[in-house]
Amino acid sequence: MNRLPTTKHDDFDHSVRHLQRQAEAALSPATLARLRQVRQQATANGAPSPWRRRGWWLASACSAVLAVTVALQFPTTPTPAPADIAAAAGASDDDASLLFDENPELYLWLGSDALAME
Repeated sequence: MNRLPTTKHDDFDHSVRHLQRQAEAALSPATLARLRQVRQQATANGAPSPWRRRGWWLASACSAVLAVTVALQFPTTPTPAPADIAAAAGASDDDASLLFDENPELYLWLGSDALAME
């Protein structure tokens, strides 16, 4: 029979289960019935426990803190538009359009068959 080697965790688990069985055997049937009845009433009531209600608030608070942390990671300064960059460099819209108007050979080269051969 192939068994995995036992570890100290397995030994601890075995001893705790043994203690639980001993404790259950020591309880009287009347006490067990009373505990069962109280547990069934608690679960049949349907009202969430105070810890469960607090859990939603805790989860919401953690989500809000995480959202604020992520939002703070993004830069708050707007990025400049390309027109602003060109204006800062000293170029105007007229200068940019003159670039293509000065060299008509570019358009001839783009329409030629030599481009398709390259």
